[in-house]
Amino acid sequence: MTVTDDHLLVCTERAPVTRDMATFTFRAVEPRTFVFNPGQFLTIGLDVDGRRVERCYSISSSPTRPDTLSISVKRVAGGHVSNWLHDNMEPGMTVTASGPLGRFSYRSIPADKYLFISAGSGITPVMSMLRAATDADMPEAGPDIVFIHSARTFDDIPFRAELDQIAVNNPNVTVAFACTRLDAAGEPTTYSDTSFRGHRGRIDAGMLASWCPDIAERVVFLCGPGQFRSRVRTALVAAGGSLTRIHEESYGLKLPPPDTADIDGAMTVDFTRRARRISVGEGTTILAAAAAAGVTLPSTCGVGLCGACKVTKTSGEVVMNHQGGIRPREIAQGKILLCCSEPLTPVVIDF
Repeated sequence: MTVTDDHLLVCTERAPVTRDMATFTFRAVEPRTFVFNPGQFLTIGLDVDGRRVERCYSISSSPTRPDTLSISVKRVAGGHVSNWLHDNMEPGMTVTASGPLGRFSYRSIPADKYLFISAGSGITPVMSMLRAATDADMPEAGPDIVFIHSARTFDDIPFRAELDQIAVNNPNVTVAFACTRLDAAGEPTTYSDTSFRGHRGRIDAGMLASWCPDIAERVVFLCGPGQFRSRVRTALVAAGGSLTRIHEESYGLKLPPPDTADIDGAMTVDFTRRARRISVGEGTTILAAAAAAGVTLPSTCGVGLCGACKVTKTSGEVVMNHQGGIRPREIAQGKILLCCSEPLTPVVIDF
């Protein structure tokens, strides 16, 4: 089934992924199959402390196995729902789900070569895409994929054993890891890090060029925290990639720190009709920065789907990771969605 309206799902399994991530698998209470594109997300609804709450989670499982679907959730400090799921969700419990939603899927952009890059829980939609692309009887017939994930340490890499096995089984798949808390001298932070053979430090242009020398030929799917995406985007261009071939997933409104104006690289955004100027830090959307600055703007979904925050940009450049809430002709006319636009230069908006 396509989960277009609220449907009741029952948890059938929970499995640890890393020390702070777990996978929860569900099936429909009324047995049906799930139809979705790998990379899409669901809106999950559940009761937490007597209050109904909803959160968006990317599907981490593959649509090639449609009897169940899974979400892989990272425990986040202060995360109301993620912590509740880790502490309470067990097989037999139910949630509601609506969707699938989103256009972040390799199936929407056919290509011979892809580059998947992720960090943190951003691995979940690209893991779904990798699983779908390799879940076939003839793996050599699939697309050429380079899969790169950035984590703090070797132990923090989700699905590590599965990723290694996928690379062994599929000659067209290359898997690489980057660990930010292994220093240049190679000092491990945990015992298992002694076997690490990946990149030590953040993903940069040199690492990308080394693992992916044909980067200009690849369609890129990038998912992770805002600052991570911003830095990797810069590294991709420096390594020979093109902004027009980079597709990103963001997870909605996250308020930046209050001292954004003092952060290096912050861009100004002017709202001409309101005579207001805000500063937008690296990896932060215009809507999130405006909310932190006390500027009230129209918004509903927060993920570039509904179009409620559509405005006209009169100058400047942004990167916009929408989910279908704006049409190509509107983009050509200078319109943007505030909830999913990050400024690349100073921007002026007619609002």
